[in-house]
Amino acid sequence: MNNNRKIYTAVLVSVIFFALSFSVPADTFKKVVVIVTMPVPACEAHLRSFVSQLTELGYKNGENMALTIIRANGDREFAETELQKVVKAGRPDAVAAIATLASQAAVKVLKDTDVPVFFFQVADPVGAGLVEKIGEPTGTNISGRVYTVPAEVRINLAMRLAGQTIPEKRPVRFGYIHSTYPSAMGDMRALTAIEKNRTDIVFDTYEIPYKKVPQGVPEMLAKALEGIHTLSDTVDFWWEPQGPLGELEEFTRLLLDHSSVPVAMGQTMESVKMGALIHITPDLAAGGQEAAKLVDGLLRGADPGTIPVTAPAKFTLGINIATAQRLHIVVPPDILELAGDNVYR
Repeated sequence: MNNNRKIYTAVLVSVIFFALSFSVPADTFKKVVVIVTMPVPACEAHLRSFVSQLTELGYKNGENMALTIIRANGDREFAETELQKVVKAGRPDAVAAIATLASQAAVKVLKDTDVPVFFFQVADPVGAGLVEKIGEPTGTNISGRVYTVPAEVRINLAMRLAGQTIPEKRPVRFGYIHSTYPSAMGDMRALTAIEKNRTDIVFDTYEIPYKKVPQGVPEMLAKALEGIHTLSDTVDFWWEPQGPLGELEEFTRLLLDHSSVPVAMGQTMESVKMGALIHITPDLAAGGQEAAKLVDGLLRGADPGTIPVTAPAKFTLGINIATAQRLHIVVPPDILELAGDNVYR
């Protein structure tokens, strides 16, 4: 009996030691701040996967972590003020910022401090003033992930499909209605820069003022409808913009209901389900999980200045096969393979 008890005790101690070696140290209490730009599906999905992954890594709010979530609701000044209040109450161990405005607020408040800042869901961090270069370590207290597929990759993908519908020797014209939100402006610049070096594409752009989300959504949609009426007779396809306007299902619905022009590039998977031809973006769940793992490293002492700012490791692609068939587009097998289960009718 005594031998069995000793064996049981030894095994129990080993199991406890093994579990603790892969969890957050019990005497370590970390202050983590997450700033969320606005209540749109992509931001909320990233937040959920980020917090869930932190939990899996052993962080428990109220036990070994104090988690503060700041919801900016599209207002950068509000985010800055709220973050300043949090910092004044006690130095955070790490700040995670979801999307562009939240990231700009975090960088403005914490630049040149020793507080690690990690941003994600930012399409154009250079244009947003967050970092100087992509693909390299920053050498500062700031690092992050680029939330976009390179513009040339998206154009080439779209043209493999949309290009089949233009029999004449003329460029395919894409209508791009966008707000003045930073990521939308950066995306527009990237797309039109590539257009200048090609003869097979044209982007007809229509700019509307960005309004804070969610209260500014009706006004932006009203302005977007004006853009639809302006461009409908001159473009072959719509190309949904990055940023909050492109994230709205209501925007996709406007394009589909108030124009006979098909949507070539949807901004979300939901837009493809609604009828857009194709969509490709970094994977939301995987992106949030990757960000949490990197923040975990920062909380354990990793230097953010040594982490290169790169694109996330995983992407998702979706296609609406019914839209392709209606437009007499033959979808290449490799695109169908990349889409996997994200093929909709």
